[in-house]
Amino acid sequence: MTDNRAGLLTQLDIRVPKLEVRLGKSLNRTRSGRGDSDFDFLLDVDFTAAAGVTVVFGASGAGKTTLLECIAGLLTPDSGRVSIHSRTEEVCLFDSTGFDSTSSVNLPVQTRRLGYVFQTLALFPHLTVEENVGYGLGYGLGYGLGYGLGYGLHSLSKRESKDRVREILNSFHIAHLAGQRPNQISGGERQRVALARSLVPGPRALLLDEPLSALDYKIKWKIISDLLAWNEQHQIPVLYVTHAIEETFAVSDHVIVLQDGRIEKQGRPGEVLTSEREQLIRQLSSCQNQTQDPSRQKKGALDDKD
Repeated sequence: MTDNRAGLLTQLDIRVPKLEVRLGKSLNRTRSGRGDSDFDFLLDVDFTAAAGVTVVFGASGAGKTTLLECIAGLLTPDSGRVSIHSRTEEVCLFDSTGFDSTSSVNLPVQTRRLGYVFQTLALFPHLTVEENVGYGLGYGLGYGLGYGLGYGLHSLSKRESKDRVREILNSFHIAHLAGQRPNQISGGERQRVALARSLVPGPRALLLDEPLSALDYKIKWKIISDLLAWNEQHQIPVLYVTHAIEETFAVSDHVIVLQDGRIEKQGRPGEVLTSEREQLIRQLSSCQNQTQDPSRQKKGALDDKD
């Protein structure tokens, strides 16, 4: 009876989408500034990201991008295990915990089925919006690194692929831009294209490396709303890397604070980022007071007139 119950619990647990990460990675980095010098950097983390958005928050150099690259397979960890649970399966992406090298696991990038949005977005300038998004599925454009990590649902027909692309374009409100090229659309629209391209193949998880850092808050919030709405339906783990406190509170109920390659704390943003939250409230209050100050409004109007 005990064995049967244990098996049932394990089976049920696998059906809960989550990303489990336990890894270590040592790198040699250069410390910028006066008298540049090399130093050893160690990434050492252990966490589980459930379906939904988990923010990885930290200053520049904390190891956020290194973490994503290790999960994606762009860097090989020195040790640990990375696995992902969907509703139907558990897939081990990396495992160095075996007894010898023959029992270790390190899946190639293209078979991990992870969406990745880079800081640079990496859109193809010679392709239209529709072609950029569809490249991840490979229809009419070959099979390549279409959205950064190189897998596509190549079993789909061209018509099925086009329908899927059209659906994701509508989800992110960029269907009207289908025939435009990246240099013909705004920065916010390019961000939407990059997100759509990473999601159209149906990834097991999504990795976002400061995807909205160059945008103003109003545009950020619209894109975040669309991303949250999409994931409300699909329920995959999303790791959202940022150093922006307002994004952290806007997108997630769970945050991992990374400092010098280690997890300093994790939990609900309001609980683990109390000082940062107070600072954000002061900033918002200051902006509101400036907006309501008649003298400032009058001065602003005169400045605009000039």
